[in-house]
Amino acid sequence: MNKVTFPATPLLAPPRLLWLIALALIAIFDGTSFARGEVTAYPVPQGMAPSPDYQVIAGGKPVFVYKTPVFSFAAFATTGDVDVEVKVQRAIIRPVIRPLARGLKPVVEGGSLRFHLPGPGQLAVEVDADLHRPLFLFANAPEPNIPRSGLVHYFEGGRIHEAGRIDLKDNETVYLAGGAVVRGVIRAKNISGAKILGPGILDGSTRTTQSRLVELDHCRNIDVNGVILLGSYGWTLVPRYSENIRVRDVKVLGWRDNDDGCDPDSSRHVTIENCFFRTKDDCIAVKAHGNLEARGVISNSSSPALDTDDVRVANSIFWSSEWGHALTVGFAVSAPAIRNVVFTNCDIIKKEKGPAMSIDNHDLGAVENVRFEGIRVEDGCDQLLALKVAFSQYSVDCPLEFFRNNPARKQAAGDAWQQVLQAKRAGPRGTIRNVLFKDIQIVGDRLPGSDIVGFSSRNEVSDVVFKNLRFQGKVLESPAAANLRIQNAANVRFEP
Repeated sequence: MNKVTFPATPLLAPPRLLWLIALALIAIFDGTSFARGEVTAYPVPQGMAPSPDYQVIAGGKPVFVYKTPVFSFAAFATTGDVDVEVKVQRAIIRPVIRPLARGLKPVVEGGSLRFHLPGPGQLAVEVDADLHRPLFLFANAPEPNIPRSGLVHYFEGGRIHEAGRIDLKDNETVYLAGGAVVRGVIRAKNISGAKILGPGILDGSTRTTQSRLVELDHCRNIDVNGVILLGSYGWTLVPRYSENIRVRDVKVLGWRDNDDGCDPDSSRHVTIENCFFRTKDDCIAVKAHGNLEARGVISNSSSPALDTDDVRVANSIFWSSEWGHALTVGFAVSAPAIRNVVFTNCDIIKKEKGPAMSIDNHDLGAVENVRFEGIRVEDGCDQLLALKVAFSQYSVDCPLEFFRNNPARKQAAGDAWQQVLQAKRAGPRGTIRNVLFKDIQIVGDRLPGSDIVGFSSRNEVSDVVFKNLRFQGKVLESPAAANLRIQNAANVRFEP
């Protein structure tokens, strides 16, 4: 059982003694004092092999480091500031700790990195630009109230649990203690008031068939807090036809196909905050499939209750690798609309291929009122942003012979495909309107290109505003300065 310890309350001392102690602290720290945290190292799951690349010591305590095919990660709890040592099993030349906005500068001592971590937080430690062997480090705040009674599925730390499928009911809690590895999936349908909590690991990495790791279907008032969602083969966390979903302090770690981090789909009032995402595919993908339950049903005229509305992503960190986008709305917009989406105060620390921020509308619905605000884009970004209305194999109105989910589909090329494109350009398409990019900082060594492109001369993309877009500190005040291509779009403007 995971035990969280807290500093003992000190005994009261005479005022003169307190004054002398204060003077001593000033002398020792040269005028700066630190509230050192108490570290809790989670128990090591029996039978779990450690990372061959790293060892971690936090607050003087060894912390177990997990391995995956493409990165390592470690987690512990701390009540405050902590000194961290990372022992690296290879030469260290140019280490980087991300997000860069945290300003952490490691000191290299022999084969170790040392740095001071000012309280709980989520970090990526990168050694010499090795994209396939970083270390992700999660310093968690202690948990004051660990659920142990009532409607609780409690998974203790220090063990690997073969859970299979976990079906949540109304007001139930799944709690994964620190040091617990739970192999299975979680399913919730038509329920409310349930919670998925704890600093432990929900592990999908051993699954050989593609499926979603956590699915919330027609659910209300659900909390997902603190857990590590590992190695999903398929979308990781999916609120579908749901509302009032709160995702906080969750770490999504993926490297397998189609492993989107979180996909709010035809859902409302979804909050994702203080999270960390490393995925092979999209990190966040906001969708609205509407009532599309089978091939050939187009729900553009269906009830607005199937829209996606009010999604807020805040204070989070994103690493999107080979596929997909870091922060995206789309592709699916077959419900009437996706509206009122906000991405704010986030760090995109890696986007190895494709755009960092995007809206891709390949269907017939509308995307409107989307804000990207206070976004810091760091490294590996070959395209900053892409806003596109399009028709493709992913479109809900694509003929079956070319449709992406048809195993016998034809290749989207040649004269036959061109004829389909021409026919689609003559008809209606979806729209993107009222998009704001504000306080966007690009801190890499090159300015990536961007695209705003409608499907036809109808100008399906409109009313896009840039405010305080900066590259290496310099404000970009025009499409040319921003390396931005605009086609079939109206009212794209740069404002002070």
